[in-house]
Amino acid sequence: MEVEKNVPIPAKKVNAKNNFVTLLKSMEVGDSILFDRTKTKPSSFYVCAGRLGYKITMREIDEKQARIWLISKQGES
Repeated sequence: MEVEKNVPIPAKKVNAKNNFVTLLKSMEVGDSILFDRTKTKPSSFYVCAGRLGYKITMREIDEKQARIWLISKQGES
C-alpha cells in the first residue's frame, strides 16, 4: 500500500436512511406518510425520526399499509 494525496472523496450513495432524513426534514407537524409495508419497513423510518429528535406516531392501516404522523420536531413540544 502507498499513501495517496488529493484523492477526492466520492459522494455518499443514496439509501433509505438518507431518503428518510430528507423526507422528515421536509415534513411539518401534522403531516403524514402512508407506507407500503411490503416495500419499506416503517420501523426504519421510526428509528431515523428518533435519531433526529422528532416525535412520530404510527398506526397500522392493514397488513400491507401503515401511516406515520409527525407529532413534533426537534426542540419543539
